[in-house]
Amino acid sequence: MKRLVKWSLLLNKRLYKKTMFLLILVLIPVLVLGYGQLAREESGVLTVALAQKGDDPMAKEIMEELKAESSLIRYILCKSPEEAKKLVNESKANAAWIFEDNLEEAVYRFVSKPTRSNAFIRVLEGNSNTPLRLAREKLSGAVFSHCSRVFYLQYLRENVPQLADTPDETLLAYYDDFAASGKLFEYANAEGEAGDPESQKTNYLLNPVRGLLAIVIVLGGLAAAMFYISDSNAGTFALVPINRRWAVEFACQLIAVVNVSVVALAALLFGGLAGNIAREILLLVLYALAVCLFCMNVRRFCRSLGAVGTALPLLVVIMLAACPVFFDYGSLRYVQYLLPPTYYINGAYSDYFLLLLPVYIAVLVVIYALQGKLLRKD
Repeated sequence: MKRLVKWSLLLNKRLYKKTMFLLILVLIPVLVLGYGQLAREESGVLTVALAQKGDDPMAKEIMEELKAESSLIRYILCKSPEEAKKLVNESKANAAWIFEDNLEEAVYRFVSKPTRSNAFIRVLEGNSNTPLRLAREKLSGAVFSHCSRVFYLQYLRENVPQLADTPDETLLAYYDDFAASGKLFEYANAEGEAGDPESQKTNYLLNPVRGLLAIVIVLGGLAAAMFYISDSNAGTFALVPINRRWAVEFACQLIAVVNVSVVALAALLFGGLAGNIAREILLLVLYALAVCLFCMNVRRFCRSLGAVGTALPLLVVIMLAACPVFFDYGSLRYVQYLLPPTYYINGAYSDYFLLLLPVYIAVLVVIYALQGKLLRKD
């Protein structure tokens, strides 16, 4: 045991003499700090210019509500519709939402006869895409609270004759007292706890950090695989029997992955993205084992230093595209299950993926053993 500990410490010391490994460790805080700085700046997935014709109080209220709330959309208040159109034409905004003058009257006309000719908001878009279509739902939600009051009055006037003599102000006061309030959707962390309003504004930008850190840990494992091949070619493990080389390789992998994983966990804590600490540690331990075995399989399949070096950027691209780092594509579900970051990203909040990780580890052990026996690879 004493010799094993001494050997492990020496191996760990050697890692910190490798430039590639040091770059991977430095990449983690740079990634978190960079995303953190980006999140603090005014930014969004979409930029929408808001403008109104004239100086209507209702339009002004809606625009201020949109501008004030936390969202994936960045809003720009414009002084005129022409300014909003110019921003779209110059590609400085993805869309422009222009509110008609005398908006309250326009809403009444629309509710009475909901036709295209009675529409009261003009939407200009540089191009149509999925985020912009979703943004329109945001606009509909902001306007609905004003339209619903008119729908409410119209329904009572047409269907409840007993209230014919009741003033609109009285009916609206009753509506305001009993209307549903609060948010339909609320951003929460992995434990289901809602963040404070200020932090919610930037959380969506920091959210991919967990997925990116998962890929960085895999990079650490692949770097260790390349170091192992280099050492093997240099005859470092010549005295170790071939049937025990797997233990040496696993030790090399584990030491490298643990180093990267510890820094990644510290980054999650620093970024305020970590959930329950016990769950995070358990998940990271299982993920570290999965990454070690995944990289050992890649090393055994590729065999040469050049082949692993060629596979490394290809695997990074595949993981970025297939794993739910930024987007979760259902059509790539089966590819996701082959890659370790999927389990780490989903395991943070899903018990199913947390329980699936040991199964994934067992499958990797079987594949590694089969490669050794059937393909006669050390």
